[in-house]
Amino acid sequence: PGPILGIDVVGSYAYVADSDDGLRIVDISNPATAHEVGFLDTPGKAYDVKVVGSFAYVADGYGGGLRIINVSNPAAPVAAGFFDTANEARRLAVAGSYAYIADYYDGLRIINVSNPAAPFEAGFFDTDWAWDVVVDGTHAYVADVTGGLRVIDVSNPAAPTQVGSLYTGHVICVGLGGG
Repeated sequence: PGPILGIDVVGSYAYVADSDDGLRIVDISNPATAHEVGFLDTPGKAYDVKVVGSFAYVADGYGGGLRIINVSNPAAPVAAGFFDTANEARRLAVAGSYAYIADYYDGLRIINVSNPAAPFEAGFFDTDWAWDVVVDGTHAYVADVTGGLRVIDVSNPAAPTQVGSLYTGHVICVGLGGG
């Protein structure tokens, strides 16, 4: 019902970050008859979603932070855990046991999600205005609205360090090309 702000497709399902209406799960096994099979409203504004294994990780804006949702049964998603970030969780990446949150004015937040029921902040890197994040190997690439592209070494999640940057004007999106 709300504007789609993020989407992740895994197998026969599209997981939709649906703004004020939370997480929507759509069966796309037959694109001509795509239909919603499940949903879970979240307390904030769902900006982004990434699905890894049986869990959907949702960047849920102000008051919502990081929401972890068990989607092993797409028809009945269940809240598994959450971490309330300091600002507005806008976008996220998930790699290994960590979720990387672009938390608006509070920069890059690194959340240990090894136990989905009890996530905790492992580290952070303060940027000017983090809007988006992509992780590749030991580097997080942060689209920082006023600071350009920030390249952060996250090999030690407790002590991330900036290893490069490029000011290109306002940056709100970042992505890595695939082969």
